[in-house]
Parts: sequence; structure tokens; C-alpha cells
Amino acid sequence: MKRVSFIVLFLSCFFLSCEKEDEFKIPVDVSFQVDMQREQTSGSSIRFTEGHVILSSFEFKGDREQAESVHFEKEYKQGLYTLFSPNQNIGELKFQVPQGNYNRITIGFETFENDDSDDNQGGSGLLVKGMYRSSGGAELPLILELQSSEDFEVVAKSLFDGNQIILKRETPTAATIRLNPFYWFQAVPSSYLENAEVVQRNGVATILISEEVNEDIYEIVVSRFNKGAEVVFAY
Repeated sequence: MKRVSFIVLFLSCFFLSCEKEDEFKIPVDVSFQVDMQREQTSGSSIRFTEGHVILSSFEFKGDREQAESVHFEKEYKQGLYTLFSPNQNIGELKFQVPQGNYNRITIGFETFENDDSDDNQGGSGLLVKGMYRSSGGAELPLILELQSSEDFEVVAKSLFDGNQIILKRETPTAATIRLNPFYWFQAVPSSYLENAEVVQRNGVATILISEEVNEDIYEIVVSRFNKGAEVVFAY
């Protein structure tokens, strides 16, 4: 009788364990959006209006409490062109991720290097447009243009649970990758912008910041890319 009870207990534990393992394999739909910080910070002489990013790769790394870690990567050989938008769902950035309580999720992505070919739609890997107001009150268009590839790696957070992110089968999840150009430009001395080189872009006098024009500003801005980005999960 004791032997039978032991076998029953063993089989019960076995099936419960299998059910538990299967539970952590259940996928959750996670959709990613890409946007930028739009609200002008106090005292800023720049306001940003629009832009895009072209991704060459996307990477997800997640550590779960009660199951194995999750890691996957997707490459976009021709570049994934994405306008900054708070509402645009991107089909190529929708993934099925195993459910569970994640103690840490890291999102990595790389911008596409512009080689002026048709494959990447001829656009800059990262482009941000805005307006700069000088100390004299005059306004000029401002464009930040990144043509070389740049790696981003951001630790995600939850809108509700802080650093812990809870993914459940019954709760589709949206995550927003938000870049913050205000932070990028925060370290740029005002004198650099006041004396910035102005070029003609589509017949309009424009402050262009790129590898070839206003390089001193460009180097400061690029050095702050990673810290001026966030990924927020909402469910």
C-alpha cells in the first residue's frame, strides 16, 4: 500500500512539474513601438518635431524568476524603416515571448548604416528634425543625421511594476522604445549652437548636425545616445 501511495505521489509531482514547465512556454504577444520624447524641456532652445530610425537588428534578452532565460535576435538585411510615432504598431516588431515574471529585460538594436543604396530607402539610419531658437529669437530648422551604424542597449522597465516585468498569456503587451534627443543635446554648450554652421537643405537655411557638418556638436550628441533612451512595457 505504501508503495502504491509513493508511485501515485511521484506521478502527481511529475505531471505537476510538466504542467509548470509547459506554463512557462506559453507565448505572449508583445508589440513594440518606436517614438521620441516630444515634450520640450524647461529652458530648452530646441523643440523636436519628427524623425525616423532604420533598424538593422533587434535583440531581446530576458531573465525570468522561475524559468530559463529568453534570448532572440532578428536581423533586417534591407533595414526596417520606422517613423517615430506614439501610436504606430510595427508588424516586424511584434514577437511572441514566453510568459513569466522577468526580473530584467534588455532590448538591443542597431541602426542601419547608410550607403546611399536603394536597399535602405536612401535614408539616414537615424534622423531627428526640430527647430532651434537663437538667443536673438530667430528660429532655424535643425536636423540631426546619423549615417553610420550605432548600437543601443537599454534595460526595460514596466509602467506599473518598476524593474520587474510581468508577461501573462491573457494580457497582450505593448512596449515603447523612446529616444530622448533633449537628453542628447543637454550637454551641448549654447555657444556651439549659436555659432553652428548653417547649410542649405531643400532651399532652406538649416543647422545640420552630422559626421561632416558641425562635428563638434555631433560627437557630443552621439556619445549620449544610450543613456538618452528607454523601453517601457505596458499591459
